[in-house]
Amino acid sequence: MQVLTPIALLLAVAAAACTRVPELEDRLTPDLRSADYPRLLPLDDALEPLDPPQQASQELKNELDARSDRLKRRAEAVKNAEL
Repeated sequence: MQVLTPIALLLAVAAAACTRVPELEDRLTPDLRSADYPRLLPLDDALEPLDPPQQASQELKNELDARSDRLKRRAEAVKNAEL
């Protein structure tokens, strides 16, 4: 009985994968149906280059230091505020 359940599940998934989805297919216009596939680009050309790790880490450190300073000033202002 335990072997039958995974097999039944696999068959159900396979049948669902082969089903025609009219809501999606009927939305395509004739010119889209006959359109060529888009040209594929190498991944290196499609993505912008990353900053060198040393530069990126220095920028992150500067940003975190500035945020820390702002939070310390806010905490000091709250501590000194008269209620």
